[in-house]
Amino acid sequence: MLISSSLENAIVDQFDQAGANRIYVFPGTLIAGSFVSSLTDDDVETIENTPGVKWVQPYTTRPSEIEFANEKEFSNFMHSIPVKGLEERIKDTNFFDLEDGRLLTPNDKYAALVGWYIAHKAFDRGIRENDIRVNNNMLIAGTRFKVVGILAYKGTDDDKHIIIPEDTLKELFPEVSNEVSFIELKTVQGVDVEAIAAKIKSRLERKRNNDDFEVQTPENFLATLKSILLIVQIVLGSIAAISLVVGAIGIANSMFTSVLERTKEIGVMKSIGARNSDVLVIFILEAATLGIIGGVIGLSGGVAIALTVQNIAQKAGFGLLKVIVTWKIVAVGILFASLVGIAAGAIPAYRASKLRPVESLRA
Repeated sequence: MLISSSLENAIVDQFDQAGANRIYVFPGTLIAGSFVSSLTDDDVETIENTPGVKWVQPYTTRPSEIEFANEKEFSNFMHSIPVKGLEERIKDTNFFDLEDGRLLTPNDKYAALVGWYIAHKAFDRGIRENDIRVNNNMLIAGTRFKVVGILAYKGTDDDKHIIIPEDTLKELFPEVSNEVSFIELKTVQGVDVEAIAAKIKSRLERKRNNDDFEVQTPENFLATLKSILLIVQIVLGSIAAISLVVGAIGIANSMFTSVLERTKEIGVMKSIGARNSDVLVIFILEAATLGIIGGVIGLSGGVAIALTVQNIAQKAGFGLLKVIVTWKIVAVGILFASLVGIAAGAIPAYRASKLRPVESLRA
């Protein structure tokens, strides 16, 4: 449950950083293994002319072989972007945050922004000198590029991106001269984002004479992802529920055994004046104690596993997953465990309280 809630928090945090006034346009159909897109520069122009749109950022993506220090790799995350007006478009997004160097300028042609993973991990052969640094040269599709900037660590697939000027990509890959992989846009502050998205969809349908595209807002994304996460949480919750049932059976079994083993002691207690309620409270407290001890051990183990998963995810490049353990989680976990203990021990405790002193002493 810690892991699933941490994943949800990470996703929500990313959308908060991106901003609620963003809209994304994707091609409607994608052929598996293909980077062919149905979006074009004409679609970009249509969106730019839509009232309420502040700026439009098209991306064209192509896979390519990359080479550095005589080592070759393959990148599926090479983007091109229009360089003119780039600083204005990206000043309120963290996608282009820099670890070192600078952004692309209109004067750049064979220049590249390199993602953190490409710079520090893709060519890692155990030698520090194989890190890509600003002003290093690398080959992209056999063409020499100068690295002008290293993008900051994101903990997502964004770290595997290489970004070059739009005109340069179209020169390297002439087949994409009018093609756009997807489009990001920002709306003017204060407008209804959903209304602008609907207007863009209507205009594109009229212009293209088809609906082979998707218009998505952060709210759409978030709703879809939350529904998926809900399914994950239900599955994990069901596993946790099964574990609780098994734990409750274990506690009940221990309590029944405890009552049988101490039948004579119960008789002695009752013979010297213990009431049924006294015996009931003693065994209920014992069951609650078992639940609390098990809860503390289980909570410690659960947190340790969640933190281990977080570390594994970060090493695998998914740095967004951050496990947050609060006092509320600890308190609710231990309280719940004690309640399970009490519920499991209720019947054995009741039976113990109803034992007759003479029969108990005879045991």
